[in-house]
Amino acid sequence: MLPPRLAKELEELSKLHRIEVVEDPDFVNLIIADFPTGLLFSPATTALLLRVPRSYPDAGPDMFWTSVDLILKDGVVPTNGDQIETYVGRKWRRFSWHRGRWNGNTDNVASHLTFVARRFNAR
Repeated sequence: MLPPRLAKELEELSKLHRIEVVEDPDFVNLIIADFPTGLLFSPATTALLLRVPRSYPDAGPDMFWTSVDLILKDGVVPTNGDQIETYVGRKWRRFSWHRGRWNGNTDNVASHLTFVARRFNAR
């Protein structure tokens, strides 16, 4: 069962994104299809994985994962994107890009997606 606030947020986010939800005992895995990667990356969109702790919103997502084929347009693996991990039955490129302290009163999945989008555009 999804944390109630997360369920409500996903209802709103699903109007903007195609989201697959895969639950496991400790996390709710959100796979967002065709997330834009900005001008510095290839391909132009990727599958994006967010791992949301079950204690959400007290704890929030940290880092993010993409399809393994996502690299910079110059062919270089992005900084802090060199680890490949397996979740929900497939391999993902982990981006160890941290947003800083999570505040469950003001932060949410949408603000984490904004963080991801900003990081893609900043390299």
